Amino acid sequence: LPTDAQRIFHGRGGLHPGCEQWTLDAYPPVFVLTSFLPATDETDAQLAAIGQALADRWAVLAPGQPLNWVFQCRNEALRTQGRTETRLMQGEVPDPHVVTENGARFKAHVLRGQNHGLFLDMREGRRWLRAQVQRRPGAKVLNLFAYTCAFSVVARLAGVQQVVNVDMAAGALATGQQNHRLN
Repeated sequence: LPTDAQRIFHGRGGLHPGCEQWTLDAYPPVFVLTSFLPATDETDAQLAAIGQALADRWAVLAPGQPLNWVFQCRNEALRTQGRTETRLMQGEVPDPHVVTENGARFKAHVLRGQNHGLFLDMREGRRWLRAQVQRRPGAKVLNLFAYTCAFSVVARLAGVQQVVNVDMAAGALATGQQNHRLN
């Protein structure tokens, strides 16, 4: 049962032939299934099968607890128009939705936009940063392309003296300020 936000399945890595379009992420208590190909009639059948597999596994992991999952389609045609298709498939999403990763807390928003507030594929990068900062007391961190400031949150928790976050998206930086307050 995942308690921390994490990537569960990464089909885009090429290790699972036929599944290259899919990723499955946990933003507890919500799973997010993402497809990077256009939705087709076949996609609905695949979603039904995946939904059943999630429900079956969830019944083992968390008997009696509701399953919450979201589907997002992020194909190239939608992305060039600056949009995605996002559907709540089952359950609900908390509001506010706060997730943890290695003791740090982050605001998530899985029902809107292409990005959910925390890039789960950068988990190891944040772990590496924490280790580096802990070896350098008094360090300062410049976080370029900061998005929601996950790297600077981790740096501050690891003891860095000062962080500076830079990003062109004011909304993302505002969420980053909330993330710092959460921690």
